[in-house]
Amino acid sequence: MAKAFFLLIVFTANSLFAQKGFTIKATLTGFPEGSKFYLLNLDLSTQKDSAFLKNGTLKFNGRVSEPATFRLYLDPKESKDFIYTTLWVSNQVIDFRGSKDRFSDLQFERSPLNDIFMAVNSKTSGLYNVRDKLMDQLLQDNSKSTAFETSIKEIDKEILAIRLHTIATLTPSLITIKELFFLRNDLTKDSLQLLFNKFPPGLQQTKYGKIITQYLATDQLKVGAAFADIKGKTLSGKETRLSDLKNKIILLDFWAAWCGPCRGNNQQLADLYNRYKDKGFEIVSFSIDTDFEYWKEAAQKDRISWTNISDLKGFYSEEAAKYKIRAIPKSFLIDRNGIIIEIFDGYNANHKAALEKKLSGLIK
Repeated sequence: MAKAFFLLIVFTANSLFAQKGFTIKATLTGFPEGSKFYLLNLDLSTQKDSAFLKNGTLKFNGRVSEPATFRLYLDPKESKDFIYTTLWVSNQVIDFRGSKDRFSDLQFERSPLNDIFMAVNSKTSGLYNVRDKLMDQLLQDNSKSTAFETSIKEIDKEILAIRLHTIATLTPSLITIKELFFLRNDLTKDSLQLLFNKFPPGLQQTKYGKIITQYLATDQLKVGAAFADIKGKTLSGKETRLSDLKNKIILLDFWAAWCGPCRGNNQQLADLYNRYKDKGFEIVSFSIDTDFEYWKEAAQKDRISWTNISDLKGFYSEEAAKYKIRAIPKSFLIDRNGIIIEIFDGYNANHKAALEKKLSGLIK
């Protein structure tokens, strides 16, 4: 009975969390009256709102299913510089003050999570500023590329060391588990496991923790390795597994509606698929989208007539984590025996030709 009562409390609390919604109240200085700002959910890139500065204040209302990071930024049309800041949002009233000249350093009222977040960011913000300036100089003067690249690598090492020290020394929280999530590919499996063990079960079961768990359980898939089975639902709602396709040469392609290079690859794949689909070739596109309608619209525009699945979890997909997907487009060519024989990273204007060359040796 006590357990049932506890579960009822948890269910009720979660229900209230989802129903109440958030209100963001920002008091800003240094910006002209009427300046337009956007608020973007970084976990759900399609969830965006806008508001105008009125009497020095901004107000946003919305709802999140769980605490998430958002980016607040000035309309790019209103400044030659990209002026933005990042904050954590949960379903509560969030009050803060900020100024144009120090927009990344917000002053919050009664928001412990954001206080920690700002303190963590303050340790690396100066280094990121130096890094950005070096990148600008590198773009303007390529003759000193070696010196600039060496300096940038040294700064990156310093930033990584600070972020890892933060994870290791701060009290475990959503902020530090998300930091570890972002750094998972920068660590050996043993180091990742050691840091992950510091987090209590509740944080290990967050979407960030679940992906780290999947990473720890999965070896890096390389050419010559057997494919990892993944599943998702088609646009019609049918659950489909990679292993459902028997005796096929498969191109497993990770993409998203918002990814321009991915869309470019799709256009090349459409013609190739029509040419080889009756010869044992199949494409499985796994979308790293979070919005069903965006995914559907892009699939229609790109003429995707092959197997097209997703779990709509974006980069927090446990299925995509089996292939350690951190950037897209990325695809894996798998032979009839289930062995990975080629891995394609990024966009390639000659993707179709490179893939066709491989297929010609496989399809008889």
